[in-house]
Amino acid sequence: MEMSRLTLHIKAFLFRLAQTIGRYCDLYLSLPLPQRVSFTRRTPSTVGDIPGSSNLLFYTPPSYLHSSSSCKKYPLLINFHGGGYTIGSAADDARWATEVVKRTGGVVVSVEYRLAPSYPFPTGIEDCVSATLYLWKHAQELNLDIERTAFSGFSAGGNFCYTAAFRLHEELKRLRNGGKVNEEEVGKLVSIVSFYPAVDWTKTRAERQASNPNFTPIINPVFGTLFDDAYLHPRPDMSSPLLSPGLAPDELLRDALPKDLVIITCWGDSLLVEGEAFRERLRGLGKRVDGSMVHGVVHGWDKWPSWWRGSRERDEAYKSAAESLREFWS
Repeated sequence: MEMSRLTLHIKAFLFRLAQTIGRYCDLYLSLPLPQRVSFTRRTPSTVGDIPGSSNLLFYTPPSYLHSSSSCKKYPLLINFHGGGYTIGSAADDARWATEVVKRTGGVVVSVEYRLAPSYPFPTGIEDCVSATLYLWKHAQELNLDIERTAFSGFSAGGNFCYTAAFRLHEELKRLRNGGKVNEEEVGKLVSIVSFYPAVDWTKTRAERQASNPNFTPIINPVFGTLFDDAYLHPRPDMSSPLLSPGLAPDELLRDALPKDLVIITCWGDSLLVEGEAFRERLRGLGKRVDGSMVHGVVHGWDKWPSWWRGSRERDEAYKSAAESLREFWS
């Protein structure tokens, strides 16, 4: 039975509070410590029918100068956090941003997209596209090389990597048809890095769990219901490419997604089977897909506090993904 919207809002608020405490424990009571946010921008939502705005968190290398007079331009990674489309923060992935900045010298911008239940499907996707178009438009003043743009994301944010790419492709076609685009302000999406993404919403949570004999639950099932009821309202077509990128037509996958990607999946995750199937499908379309399954870990393993210990599996996965990204940007 679907929860009332009021109940959803109350439960989401409480869960966000608990998740915020967990995030601070992960980022600041675990090693290595991440770099701090360099600066922020608040950007208007220009895509879709729901007005609003979103914060962008910038992580920059030491050589970065926040001045349009600088000659050096930096490759751009736009990141989408996880959290079941309902909780989470753009700051959640600070350690991943730190690894990318360190290994590639690029700029990472993490998007504080609007969350369900206040903003259900597809507002979060459209916020991610709005952020991308904003960064491309302001590339000169932000010293960004938008011909080397990449997306990254975790879980729900991993889903947004693909669905935002589809929606961006659609929006650019609409703007071009209306003569409303300056081609100098259009970048190129050259890579996607997704960690344990959801790519097939036609399967129920029970079906996903049953697909992996190593599935290990990490949250009470009530939270899965919370996420689903919050985001999927009113109930959309679950086979839509904007929900299930793994089921998107071949032509859309060829045209809207870059040729170089990374997919990291988890041994004990209910999303493992669909993630690996998507990897093979993309390879069958001629795309390069780096990354692998991380053995012995569960969904979201890289976000759990280690209490001053590090995580070898997380560090190796982040390093491998960042090095692939560096190659794709070269």
